Amino acid sequence: MKKITKRQFEIAVYIRDFIGKNAISPTLYDIAGYFSIKPSTAAAHVAALERKRVIVRQKGRRRSIRPVGMGFGLPKKDPVCVPFYAKGANISGAPSSYYHVDSSLLPDSVCAKDLFAVRLGFLNTFPTGFMIDPGDILIVWTRPGHLHPGMIVMEHAEAAPVCRQVNMDTEPGPGVVGQVIALFRPLK
Repeated sequence: MKKITKRQFEIAVYIRDFIGKNAISPTLYDIAGYFSIKPSTAAAHVAALERKRVIVRQKGRRRSIRPVGMGFGLPKKDPVCVPFYAKGANISGAPSSYYHVDSSLLPDSVCAKDLFAVRLGFLNTFPTGFMIDPGDILIVWTRPGHLHPGMIVMEHAEAAPVCRQVNMDTEPGPGVVGQVIALFRPLK
């Protein structure tokens, strides 16, 4: 990979952060407006980043700019702060506190505002043998779109939230809150 300029570095960071916040890549006009430069100058910087293999994009497709992994010398994303619900608390109420999540571990299509963290407070085992321990912190995405068979979802139960796997033959019920996309387990 060829060395990138300071401005190219700033634009690459902006692209990565824009995608993390908005779940879509910026347009050349977004980049130009943010840096107070002409769209043609933004296009030249984006083309240079593409030549230097810092980003990839599909020709003729809008909003297709994507960073090439995290290995191109950019700092890690800042952690995001999400509402945290302790040990089976009612997740429709006020959070107990806030939890910091390393956003570089989350999918690019996930926005921080659509996340919350929860600790269930009881042991939960799935048919596949996967276990959620009482100390585990689950990150739940409240806008999962289409749920795929085998995905773990969280839903309200009578007393506390529960997790289950989506059955191929049934759709999730009306109590589904979201899809579990990450699990943080403390070292013992």
